[in-house]
Formats: sequence, C-alpha cells, structure tokens
Amino acid sequence: MTVMQALATGGGLTLRGTEKGLRVHRRGADGKVQILQPQMDEALRDGDVVYVKESLF
Repeated sequence: MTVMQALATGGGLTLRGTEKGLRVHRRGADGKVQILQPQMDEALRDGDVVYVKESLF
C-alpha cells in the first residue's frame, strides 16, 4: 500500500490536512523509531504509522 492509498482508505486529507506535513514513523530492526518524510507514491511497510500535520492557514 502506498501513502496515497493509506490516506484514501482513511478518508483522505481534510481541509486542514497538508501533504507537506506528512510523516511516517517506522520502527527499525534496532527498535528505534525513524521519522520519514514520504512521497505520496512511497510504499508503506507493516507497522508504519502515518501522521498528517494540521495546517492552520
């Protein structure tokens, strides 16, 4: 599943959501969480968490 497909499954971005604020938290093999700034066509891995930052303007 890509980032775009995951967002669409969740109902898409709201008027206050911003693509620039997308972040993916991914746990590495060492157990540490990496914070990535993905492209919309980037594939997600099992266990990834997608965050969308809220834009106030």
